[in-house]
Amino acid sequence: MPILMIVLLLGSSAATCFWPSESQEIEFTLTGEVTGISSWNQPLTDIKVDEVYEYGVGIGSTFTVDIGDLTLTDAILMTNYLGAFVFDMMVNIESDGYLSIVCMGQRLNIDAGEDVTLTYTGPSERYEKTPHYNVNYTSKRADYPSDEVFANFYEVTGGDLKSGILYRSFSPLNTPDKQSRSAYVSELAEEAGIQFDIALSYSDATVQKACETVEGYIVDLCKEGKYVAPNMNYSYFQEKEKTIMVLESILDNDGAYLIHCNVGRDRTGYVVLLLQALCGCTPDEMKECEARAFCNLHHIVPGSEEYKTVVDCTYTRNMYFIANPDKISEILYVDWDKVSVDGVDTYTAAYEYCTEYLGMSDEQVMELRDKLCD
Repeated sequence: MPILMIVLLLGSSAATCFWPSESQEIEFTLTGEVTGISSWNQPLTDIKVDEVYEYGVGIGSTFTVDIGDLTLTDAILMTNYLGAFVFDMMVNIESDGYLSIVCMGQRLNIDAGEDVTLTYTGPSERYEKTPHYNVNYTSKRADYPSDEVFANFYEVTGGDLKSGILYRSFSPLNTPDKQSRSAYVSELAEEAGIQFDIALSYSDATVQKACETVEGYIVDLCKEGKYVAPNMNYSYFQEKEKTIMVLESILDNDGAYLIHCNVGRDRTGYVVLLLQALCGCTPDEMKECEARAFCNLHHIVPGSEEYKTVVDCTYTRNMYFIANPDKISEILYVDWDKVSVDGVDTYTAAYEYCTEYLGMSDEQVMELRDKLCD
């Protein structure tokens, strides 16, 4: 039976997907070595995706990866990180066609010259339900129903949170030629009365650069020193000191507070979820807040299969590590198909995460609640 091949147009790039017949059993292993670091600071290999395509499989395939001293399972073949969630294992197709090995939640420190083996293990069922980032994402205001949706700007509500105290958004610190959303964020932040900017993905140096090149209400706050910039990356569960920096900045400054990273999705979702749990928000309130960023940016419909996947891959994964910080060191090996957080006491989990894992005092945590809660 012939192999069906479909070409998907993803923005300006094309991704080739293959579906072999159900009766066709495919087994193959590819070998190579690490040649350096990829665009996401992860191991780059000398294996090209064409070597995968030769076997009649493609995007959405899974592999067991042996690299250095690590064995990583269920790594999904992706292109341009489309469909990647924070703790996904991936074999990513870089722009030049070479493959990189990626864990979004942890930097894989593998030296150049180390051997790499990819063993094909079949298609990924979850990949079919995963929203492919940027496929429906544009930078045109007319493609979105409101300024708020376009700017991914919304108030964080629920539980004991004070009205008008906490917001999240796309970054307001980009120049207009780089990202038109930033100006909308800044205008909405002024309307909301934001008094302090929490720029998670920025450093002091990049904030100062923005202050020299960008105009707007949030930039004016930054010029007054009313910001924190912890330079948090995607390994945020391992970056205790950066999370502490954010929480202490709330203690030291009055709100309302705006939390953002680059697009206001992954790192922003982690910090917001921790604060929501501390403020007594229900799981449904936290799930909706987590997923809304994806709905805003990627036109995902609430209640759809993609929406359910987003909730499972954001709220569930973040809450699992908040409730089980002892598992953070095992982040590469969690079997997400077997994880449930339905029985977690989310307030207790967040409180103990702050005190026992981050090392904050009981007094600091209660003061944090006083800042944010009625």
